[in-house]
Amino acid sequence: MNKVLRRAILAVAIALPVLLALTVGVAAVNRFAGPLPPRTFSMSTGREGGAYHQFALEYRRLLARQGFTLVIEPGPGSVETVRRLRRGEVTVGFVQGGTAADSDAEQLVSLASVFYEPLWIFHRRALRVTSLGELRGRRVAAGEEGSGTRALALQLLAASRVTPQNTDVLALTNDDAEARLRDGRIDAALFVISPRAPIVDRLLRHPAVELMSERRHRAYTSHYGYLTGVTLGEGMVDLARDVPGEDKALLATTAALVARNDIHPDLVRVLLGVAHKVHHSGGLFEREGAFPAGTNLQLPLSEDARRYLRDGPPWLERILPFWVAGIVDRLVIILLPVVTVLVPITVVGATLLDRHVRRRIGRWYRTLRDLERRLETLSPDDLDREIERLHVVERQITRRSRLPLEYMKQLYDLKVHIDLIRARLAERRRTGRASSGADGAGPTDAPARTPRRLAAP
Repeated sequence: MNKVLRRAILAVAIALPVLLALTVGVAAVNRFAGPLPPRTFSMSTGREGGAYHQFALEYRRLLARQGFTLVIEPGPGSVETVRRLRRGEVTVGFVQGGTAADSDAEQLVSLASVFYEPLWIFHRRALRVTSLGELRGRRVAAGEEGSGTRALALQLLAASRVTPQNTDVLALTNDDAEARLRDGRIDAALFVISPRAPIVDRLLRHPAVELMSERRHRAYTSHYGYLTGVTLGEGMVDLARDVPGEDKALLATTAALVARNDIHPDLVRVLLGVAHKVHHSGGLFEREGAFPAGTNLQLPLSEDARRYLRDGPPWLERILPFWVAGIVDRLVIILLPVVTVLVPITVVGATLLDRHVRRRIGRWYRTLRDLERRLETLSPDDLDREIERLHVVERQITRRSRLPLEYMKQLYDLKVHIDLIRARLAERRRTGRASSGADGAGPTDAPARTPRRLAAP
């Protein structure tokens, strides 16, 4: 078979399995890892200056260090964030517990709960209110339309028989509600906001405003799984000025990171990594390490988030930058089947090469053995031809010097043996010519030298 054709067949025999393995690797990446995540995505928050917006600013700063651009979309609050997520207008958002509908679980998933959001019920100090039911018939601010505050407030007020039919339930922004309460134009205002919000500190210090301590907080938490009871202890806000002046029992919902159920798995890990840096240290009501967590969630927890919260980030992301880890992870998936194919090909190829070289060297040794056996019967002309034939064999061996180094010893041993046989052929030729030149002279006194035989390899 033509040498070029043999090489072409060999190349095809190696290339086809490798290409097949590459195809399998790419398919595995698409199935299990997918493409790299988008570098730009959006987050829905509450109004600028609110806790959600402030946390989003911290997220954006930390994400920028990893090469991501976070676009912040402020809005009225959690209800509008849920609508935006359903419509696919944003990637992720902060959502207050109790604001999503049961049907939202078909499209949306929780990534983690990240902090408590107390229900702050501030009222005019003169009212002496101790429970939500006592607000019946009053002027009550219950958050603006589209906010999580209004959704939760209306739900809890209705459970206490406080409805728009018997009470003036106003839809006001937080700033409007604060201003009207301070001026005495409303009797109470409900806020679901972080303790870090400046409005909380201002109202706690206002002499005409009091924070209600909900005496039935255990009843509410037993009926609503997304609520928990927290205590604002005496002096926790300002120890020197004793703010508040006594312990306050509050209801709290949990703010969660919520996304569409088709969010990229890598974005889940990135967001949870940032959430850990922002919320791990805790706050006024959260102990250190309590958040992010997979508890107190209204929407189902994403499976990718569950694995991250249980096991932490993959080991590659712990030692390498995120983008480098993502590329290496996908390369490993692609190259694994290629290596699986190349290893047996390499082993088989090395075995075949070894057999080929040894067979070629064996043929040359058979030539030497046959020549040695016929050495005593060769005529002078045959001796010349055999010597020339050995020169040809030696040139062939020289061309084979590009073989791997482990075969060079065998080639050089073969050359030594060729030189040995060639020397005996030359000696035999000289002896034959000398015998014919003596023209029938008698035997010499010197005994005839028995030629050495080359052992067959």
